[in-house]
Amino acid sequence: MTGQAVRRTAECGACGGVVLREIGQVVRSGRLGWGVDTDCGGCSAISCDDSWGPAPDSVRQALLAEYGAATVRPAAPPASRLAVLRALREDGTRSLAEARRRADELVGTGLTGTLVETEYLAERLRQHGVPAVVEPAGAVPGQGPAGR
Repeated sequence: MTGQAVRRTAECGACGGVVLREIGQVVRSGRLGWGVDTDCGGCSAISCDDSWGPAPDSVRQALLAEYGAATVRPAAPPASRLAVLRALREDGTRSLAEARRRADELVGTGLTGTLVETEYLAERLRQHGVPAVVEPAGAVPGQGPAGR
């Protein structure tokens, strides 16, 4: 399981107490998911908003602000462009045209996102026979530590 979470506090709009908000993203059992849990210590108001699939921009931005971005790229030139396209399309969120554009990016400069998103894609690439590495965004390929 790969995951990241950020904890933030804010003032409760209902009681003025302190609201704890946990914002996270996870890969569990081969699925990408996200969640936002809130809990007010003053009035005990709680909420939970989570789902499988790509995270809303607010979740992504909170994680990127806290941890920075990561980049996924093939460890070597892929033997099969079809394998890359399959990995990019199997979650059902991209058209073939979008997958082709993203495949060009992936093989060129790499694809950047949260650590969880890039690890998720790297695992899908590996499952399709494309060795992949995850590194901090901006790292020189092949130099420095790879991401988790």
